[in-house]
Amino acid sequence: MNDDNANREKLVRSARVLSYVNVGIWALAMIAMVFLMQDFHGARKLYPILGGGTAVGIALITSIAKLR
Repeated sequence: MNDDNANREKLVRSARVLSYVNVGIWALAMIAMVFLMQDFHGARKLYPILGGGTAVGIALITSIAKLR
């Protein structure tokens, strides 16, 4: 039983780290979009996609936090 709990904690920790990395990548993409908008105004059409990815990542972090 103790090994199962330890394995579950490792999986939860790994999922949490991966979800943080995911949200970080989406945030960096949004920052890159801001710089792209200076030269190419059509880049703002990417905002719903990037914002949606960020929202899904944050929801994932929330659901992983409930597993603890």
